[in-house]
Order: sequence, then C-alpha cells, then structure tokens
Amino acid sequence: MHRLFSLSLEVGIASLFLIPAFWCLNRFYFRNASRAAVCLVFSLYLAAVDAGVGLPSLLYFRFERNINLHPFAYMFSDYKNSLLNVLLFIPLGFGLTVLWKRYRSFFRTALFGFGFSLAIELLQLFARRATDVNDLMTNTLGAGLGWCLGRLLLRRFPSLRPSWKTGEVFVTFAVTFCVMFFIQPLPAALLWGLILFPD
Repeated sequence: MHRLFSLSLEVGIASLFLIPAFWCLNRFYFRNASRAAVCLVFSLYLAAVDAGVGLPSLLYFRFERNINLHPFAYMFSDYKNSLLNVLLFIPLGFGLTVLWKRYRSFFRTALFGFGFSLAIELLQLFARRATDVNDLMTNTLGAGLGWCLGRLLLRRFPSLRPSWKTGEVFVTFAVTFCVMFFIQPLPAALLWGLILFPD
C-alpha cells in the first residue's frame, strides 16, 4: 500500500508539469488534441516506470557499482520480481505497436524495449540500485508480449490502425525524462518532507 501511495504521489506531481508541457506541444508540434492526449497518457506511464524503478535525478546522482551479469541468477527463485518486470513493459510494447506503424514489427518493438531497459539499467548505476541482466531479459520479454497483444487488437479491429509520426515517440520520451530528471524531484522532495516531517 505504501509503495502504491508513493508511486501515485510521484506521478501526480509529474502530471502537474507534463499536462501543461503536452498542451504546449499540441499547439506547436502535435496539432491534434487526441494524439497529444494519448501521448500524455503514455508519458504518465513512463513517469510511473521512472518512479517505480528508481532512476537518478538532478537531486541525486551518484555512481555506485552493483551489477549482476549472470543470466537466470535468482530469476526463478525471485519470480515475483521477474513477473513484475515483465508486466512493467507490456504497456510499452502494446502502445508502440498500436499507435506507431514503425513498431508493428516484432523485432523493432523488442529492440526498442531492450534499448529502453538497457538505458534504465545503466542509469540505475547512478541511483544506488542494482543493475541486473535478468531485468533486461524480463523487460524485453514484456515488450514482446505487449507487441503480441497489440497485434491481436489490430487483427480484431482492422480499422484501428493509426499511423502517427515516429518522432512523437522520442518527443514523448524526451519530455518525460526532462520533467522526471530536472523538474519533478524538487517539489516531490519538498512534499515528502511535509508528509514525513510535518512539524
């Protein structure tokens, strides 16, 4: 329950900056309110991933080597964590497949999921978190499963085939990263201070 509250609070604070950011982007880049709204939802998902896995921020950025390069080590004994890693990336693969034509290829979606997971694992070296090759494997599997679900949806509803600009993916990622790294951490830290130390 505490973790869910923490995640909701972190994403809620991020939304205060992401909503106006995407409103501005709609005026100057998307020029389509529905596309901007969907990309905003995708951005909030990315913010939840950021908050959930514990990435570094401008307030906390310190290198600490904690790396596991042994495939399958503890993957099955710690099956709950492995399952969560798979579930975490299913929305990524699903969203990419349904919204952007370029990612209707399984290889491209899996490669994107692998690259995103690799970026997370490398960044965790600067957040006192463990960098684990098993997380990389399970995250990529999750993106692949998301692709499967997306393809099933498109097959079931052939008319649902939006073909948005590929650049929108990278704009969404870039805006989310900037907010979560540079802007969100300070108000989040201040609010946590008020919650934990009200006096």
